[in-house]
Amino acid sequence: SASSAPTAAPRGGALTDGGLLVFLAASAMLLVSAHRTVFSVSIVPLQQELGLDSATAGLLQSAYLVGYALTNGVGGALADKVGGVPVMLTGLLIWSVAVGCMPLAAASAAPVASLVALRLAFGLASGPALPSALAVVAKALPPEQRSGGIANVFFAFNFGSFAGLVLGGGLISSLGWKSLSALAGGAGAVWAAGGLLVAPSTPAEPVQKKKAKATGGLAKGFWLQLAALTHVHNAINWSFFFMQAWLPTYFARELGLELSKSAALSALPFVTMALGSKVSGAAAGSLIKSGWRTFDVRRLMIAISSAIPAATLLLLSTIKDANQAVAALVVALGAHSFSSAGFHAHLADVAPSASGKILGFTNTVGVVVGIVANVVTGKVLDATGSFGAVFALTAAIYASGLLAFFLFVRPDPLVE
Repeated sequence: SASSAPTAAPRGGALTDGGLLVFLAASAMLLVSAHRTVFSVSIVPLQQELGLDSATAGLLQSAYLVGYALTNGVGGALADKVGGVPVMLTGLLIWSVAVGCMPLAAASAAPVASLVALRLAFGLASGPALPSALAVVAKALPPEQRSGGIANVFFAFNFGSFAGLVLGGGLISSLGWKSLSALAGGAGAVWAAGGLLVAPSTPAEPVQKKKAKATGGLAKGFWLQLAALTHVHNAINWSFFFMQAWLPTYFARELGLELSKSAALSALPFVTMALGSKVSGAAAGSLIKSGWRTFDVRRLMIAISSAIPAATLLLLSTIKDANQAVAALVVALGAHSFSSAGFHAHLADVAPSASGKILGFTNTVGVVVGIVANVVTGKVLDATGSFGAVFALTAAIYASGLLAFFLFVRPDPLVE
């Protein structure tokens, strides 16, 4: 039945209900990432067409982030209640319409206001995506399969950035940004509608080997755990937002390499993170099946995703060769992606019935922290003129997240 997700795939390779739910969640994550990147590709010709300055372009980017931050928490709570897939696919339908209507907004009597409204709608509709995806994995898959499910979600998310960059960059010269936006939005809307038609219902309760009746109350020590987990998520977001936004500047300013002009190098971080997510999920699942305690596996993944990037960033301060710097970046981002099998999988372990709500909260705070990371990075660069201090600060934040997880995070359930 739809309320009892199976633990193994049926013969013939057909997807189980749980597998189909995770596939649909992963596809929505791929599309939100691809649609974000399509706008990044489109912003340059859009600026030229409308004569927008950099401040206005920044306003359009910020409108998305404001909307995104506002709906993480409420979207996660809704996903826990009604199921992550209907929340994600409904959001996908709404934001795809917003993406597809961008050309109409640009041609309107008030183009900037119309574009800001659509960007805000995109953010509001896509905010629930990540917490909803975790809610799907937590409820639709048994504990031993959750690492792999989360790995598939993050593989799709990072691959979406790669696909949006490569396909969008390749198509925009022949189609133009308006046709590209309409095509991307239309494809997303069709996929969302089809997904809503075929999606099975989400299990009412998380799949467990031994089911215990949940009371829905908060476990003892919940608030300390939430504070520790929020800090760990902050460390993940700080470092990711920093590397995503500032590494092209680092390559251009300190190494003389314009990363943004090379499609292969620009897409490399996303490919690395996609593959790292898959590797970490498979490794975590194998270790659990071999007898490792689940929480010990989560700790190992957090250690890899924190210690290796921290050490690599410190090493980057001494590297002056562009090829060596790219290799170091591959190592750092590949290791960073192991956090999905550590932090995100841990939330699914300890709060399967409330993982969307909890991740919605930690990610809301994390998005704000990520924005602060960009501001602080700019100020530190202005003050020092070098990335050395920024790398050291980010390495310290990685280390603080590692310490918080090892010292304060516990394997006990967060919801009784």
